[in-house]
Amino acid sequence: MRIWLTLFLFVFAAACGDQPSVSSPDNDVAPQLAPVNGVALDMAERRAAVLSDINYALSFEIPAAVSDDILLREVLTFNLSRADQDLQLDFRETADKLKTLEINGAAFPIDFANEHLVLPAAALAVGANTITIELIAGGTSLNRNPDYLYTLFVPDRARTAFPVFDQPNLKATYDLVLDVPVTWRAMANGTTLNVEDIEATDGQRASRQYRFARSDKLSSYLFSFVAGEFQEITRTVDGRQMTMFHRETDADKVARNIDVIFSAHADALSWLEEYTGIDYPFQKFDFALIPTFQYNGMEHVGAIQYRASSLFLDEDPSDPQRLNRANLIAHETAHMWFGDLVTMDWFNDVWTKEVFANFIAAKIVNPSFPDIDHDLNFLLRSYPAAYAVDRTTGANPIRQALPNLNEAGNLYGGIIYNKAPIMMRQLELLLGEDLFRDGLREYLATFANANATWPDLIDILDARSDQDLKAWSEVWVNTAGRPHFRLSDDGRELVQEDPSGKSRIWPQRLTLSGMGDYSVEYSGTSAASVPDAGISLYNSSGEGYGLFPADLKAIASQWADLTDLQKGAQLINLYEQFLEGSPEFSATDYIAFLMAGLDQENELLLGAMLGQLRSAMRLSLGADEQLAMAEVVEPVLRGFVFDTAIPSSTRKIYLRMLQDIARLDDTLVLLETIWSGEVALDGISLSSRERSNLAALLAIKRPAAASTLLDQHLASITNPDERRRFEFIKPALSPLQAERDAFFASLADVENRAVESWVLAALGYLHHPERVATTTSYIAGGLELMEEIQATGDIFFPGRWMAQILQNHTSSEAADQVRNFLSERPGYNAQLRLKILQAADMVFRAERIGAQAGGD
Repeated sequence: MRIWLTLFLFVFAAACGDQPSVSSPDNDVAPQLAPVNGVALDMAERRAAVLSDINYALSFEIPAAVSDDILLREVLTFNLSRADQDLQLDFRETADKLKTLEINGAAFPIDFANEHLVLPAAALAVGANTITIELIAGGTSLNRNPDYLYTLFVPDRARTAFPVFDQPNLKATYDLVLDVPVTWRAMANGTTLNVEDIEATDGQRASRQYRFARSDKLSSYLFSFVAGEFQEITRTVDGRQMTMFHRETDADKVARNIDVIFSAHADALSWLEEYTGIDYPFQKFDFALIPTFQYNGMEHVGAIQYRASSLFLDEDPSDPQRLNRANLIAHETAHMWFGDLVTMDWFNDVWTKEVFANFIAAKIVNPSFPDIDHDLNFLLRSYPAAYAVDRTTGANPIRQALPNLNEAGNLYGGIIYNKAPIMMRQLELLLGEDLFRDGLREYLATFANANATWPDLIDILDARSDQDLKAWSEVWVNTAGRPHFRLSDDGRELVQEDPSGKSRIWPQRLTLSGMGDYSVEYSGTSAASVPDAGISLYNSSGEGYGLFPADLKAIASQWADLTDLQKGAQLINLYEQFLEGSPEFSATDYIAFLMAGLDQENELLLGAMLGQLRSAMRLSLGADEQLAMAEVVEPVLRGFVFDTAIPSSTRKIYLRMLQDIARLDDTLVLLETIWSGEVALDGISLSSRERSNLAALLAIKRPAAASTLLDQHLASITNPDERRRFEFIKPALSPLQAERDAFFASLADVENRAVESWVLAALGYLHHPERVATTTSYIAGGLELMEEIQATGDIFFPGRWMAQILQNHTSSEAADQVRNFLSERPGYNAQLRLKILQAADMVFRAERIGAQAGGD
C-alpha cells in the first residue's frame, strides 16, 4: 500500500546513517525505570523534567472497510535535556503492530514491553531527536463505523492508536495527513491546508488526502480527527467562521436546530472572551455531531465532538432540554480556555477543567434564557446528582490521588461534574464575583499554553483574600461526603454534623425561612444560631450543601406561596429525607404530595417531581401497591397528555413519564396506538428515536406482541445509524429469556461493547423494572466484568455499566450479590469498589425503606 512504498529506501538510509552523540551521564543518575502497564506517575514526572518542543507528524492511511488495517507513519521530534536513561513511548497495543523503528537516522530493533516502546539511551542525544515509526495503528479509540470514524483519546487513549508521551503536561504540536476514501470528509485540530483526490494506480485504491496545518500546542488527549460520510455546513456568525459536520438524514430536524446551534457557540465565545480577557486562543473553531458518540460532548481544540442527539433536538423540546443543549455548548466552548489553553498538570486535577466548564456554562446561558430561573436550574441540575454520589458509602473526594493514568477514567463522575460547581459557587460567594473573576484571569494568563494544579489557583486566590482558602479547600475538595444538619434540642441552633465522625466543618453560607429569610454562616464552628421565628424551610435559597431537615406538612401548607427556587430546594430536602428513611413523614403522604402538584409547576420543577414520584413508587411500594397506585396515577397522566391547553413540550414530559410507569392495559393499548400512528396527539410529533424508545418499552410491557412489533418498527426506520442502533438492542427486548441471556453473555466480548451508548441502552432494557426478577442473575456477571470494562472502555463506561445493571433492582438478593462480591475481594481495585458502591446505593436503600419491587 502507498504508505509502505518508501520503506526500503527508508530502512537503507537509516542503516547507513551516523550514530547520534550521547551525553555523559551525571553523577546523580536515578535508577532506570522498568516499563509497567499504563502511564505511571513516576515515569511521567521523569519525562516531564527532560522533554520539550515535542511534535508528532502523523500520516494515516484509512481504508473504507472497517476490517482493514489503518497504516500509519509517525515522525516524532523532541528536545531532550539529558539522555542518560532509556525513554519510554506509551503504546497500549501488541508489539506486532510496530513494523520499523528509526532513531536519529539509524534503524533499531523494536524493544517493546508492558505497553511501552523503549528508546535506548545509547541512541538518544541531548538536544534534538527524531524518531520515525512505521506501524499499524491501534484501533481501540479510533471508533470505526461502517462509513465514518472519530478519535476519542481522553484520558490516556492516544497511546492506544500510536506511540506517544501520553500525559497532559507534555503538550505538543501535531502535523496530520489523512488518506481516506474519496467520498469522505475530514476535520482535525488544525485548519485544512490542502485536499487532493488521488487516482487509483498500480493496484492502489483511489483516495482523498487531507493535509492539515500544524496544530496549536495540545495535550495528547485533545488531539483529534473525524473522517467519514458527513454533511458539512459552514457559517460565519458575528465575524467567526465555524464548520459543522453531521450525519442527520432528517432535513427538517437540521433546519429546526441549525440556527440555534451556531448562534449558541458564537454567543459562548463572545462571553468567554469578555469574561477571561483573552481572545479565542486557537486557530479555528469547528465541531462534529456524531450519532454514536460516547459522551454528550468532548472539547477537542478546534474540532469539538458532540453526540448528535444532544444538539439536534426533536420537535417541541422542553425547557430543560433547551437549557441542557445551551449548557452543553457553553460547557465545551468554555473548555477552550479552561482545560485546553490551561490544562491540568496531571489527571488527579481533571475535575478542575470540568468544574470551570460547568460553572462558567451556567453563567453563559443566563442571558439567552431570560425567562428561566437559572438559580433553580443550577440547583436541580447539580445538587441531586452530587448527592447521588456523596450520600453513598462509595463517595469520593473531588480531588483524588492517581498513581497511574490507566485509572484516570475512574475519577470522572457525579462529584467532579456536580459537586465541584457547587463548591465553586460557594467559593465565589466567599470571595465576591469581581475578585473571583480577576483571580481566574490571572490564572489563565499565568499558565496559558501550559499546565497548572488546583493549589496553583488557590495560591492566586488566597493572595487576594483574607480568608484561609487552603483550609477551606481541604474540606471541600480533598474529602468526601456531605454534612448533616439538625436543629438543636432547644431549637436555638442549627447544628452541622459530620456523619463520618471526623468532626469536619464545611464552611458555607445558607438561608433559613420562617417568618422571614435568615442567612447563617459556618466557618470555624459547627453550630449557627437560629432566630426564634418558627423556621419551617431549611436551605431555602438552595445555596447550602448537605442533608437538611424537611417537614412535609409545613412545606405542603406553604407550597402555593413559595418561590420556584424555594420549591426546588424543599423538593430536594424531602427526597433526601425520604431516602434516609425519615420517620417524619410516610412514603404514601410524600407520593400524594407530589401527585397534587403535577399540573401546577414549570417544566424544571415538573421534571424533578416526576423523577421523585417514579423513584418513591419503586422504592417504597410492593408490586400490589404499585398496581393500585397505577390505577390512580396513569389516568391523570393520560389526561395531561391529551390536554391541548398544556404546552406541547410539557405534554411530552408527561408522555415520557407515562411510558416509563405504564402498567394498566388501557394505557398500554393507548401507547401502542400512538406508536403506530393510529392515534395522533394534537401538537405533538414523535421523532424516529422517540418512536424507537416507545417501541422498546411496549415490547417489554406487552411481550406477547413484542416480536411482531419490533420487526415492524425496525422495518420502518430509514436513518441508517438509527437502524444499526435498533438492530443492536433488539435482542435485549426479546420476549424470550434465552435470547436475552445470550445477548447479555455476548457483552463479555469487547467487540460487542464497541458502541457504548448502545450497550448502555440495551442494559437499561434488560434490567427494566418489570424484568428485574429475571435479571438478578446478570448482576454477578456484570460485576465480574468491571475490571475489564475499566481497562477497555471509555471514561464513564464502568460507572454507567454498573448503574444500568443495578438501578432498578430493589431485592435483598441483589443487594447480597453486591456485598458478597466485594467482601470476597478485599484487595479489589479501590476506585472500582467506589463505583460499585455508588451504583448499589439505591439497592441498599430499598432494603432499609422496606420495599420490594418486581413482584417480590
